[in-house]
Amino acid sequence: MEDDLITKAFESIGIPKMQTMVYLDLLKNKESTATDVSKRTKMHRANVYDTLTKLKERNLVFLSNKEKKQVFAALPTDLILNQEKDKLENLKLAMNYIKTTYIPGQTPKVYTLEGLNAIRSILFGLLEKKSEVWIYGIAENESIINVLNDKLMNSFHIERLKRQIELKLLFYKINPEEVKTLSNLKFTGARLLPKSQQSKTSQITQIVCGDCVYITLWIHPVYTIVIENDIIAKEYMDLYHILWDYSKEVI
Repeated sequence: MEDDLITKAFESIGIPKMQTMVYLDLLKNKESTATDVSKRTKMHRANVYDTLTKLKERNLVFLSNKEKKQVFAALPTDLILNQEKDKLENLKLAMNYIKTTYIPGQTPKVYTLEGLNAIRSILFGLLEKKSEVWIYGIAENESIINVLNDKLMNSFHIERLKRQIELKLLFYKINPEEVKTLSNLKFTGARLLPKSQQSKTSQITQIVCGDCVYITLWIHPVYTIVIENDIIAKEYMDLYHILWDYSKEVI
């Protein structure tokens, strides 16, 4: 698939040509500074930096500091697929090409996503992993009510149950009736953490699925730290199994 076809597919979901050019350049050339991208694309450095900033806001680019320089790297495009289901067919053509040119290990293993839209995408992206999902702690924060509203969670559970994906929830503090209701769902378990593990107020939610750990910080703005590592994910999973055995089952 040629770059101009990818550009058209990305434009159909609101990603301008200039952003696509810079994104594809990063995919092909791994980590780069804005100056490096500017030289390769023949674009003015100020325009490149502005474009990279916008790509970072879309969670398509990761920024890090190396040797006192800002270095950018392209991130996978899974979030786009989840946000643009109505245009999925055109986008799949672009994604398939990207996968053929994508070198494993190129993406940073630890990166940060910003905003509530990223959390919505992560939630449904978990289902694509086809693995058991563990959610540890739901922070008592108004933002959670907004993002985990009934309509969103109903859609998530319907799709999850259809795929027969197990979900385990460990709550810090919640109405026992809600725990009981969740536990009555198929492929679902919910328990209250022991009082020694409970917190009056919490600003963190942790999710483990497959080889990924997602740590959401419910501060403003909302940040989610993503860790892609099967060893770390297993360490978290082992801890949650221990807490599960010591947690209270609501009957």
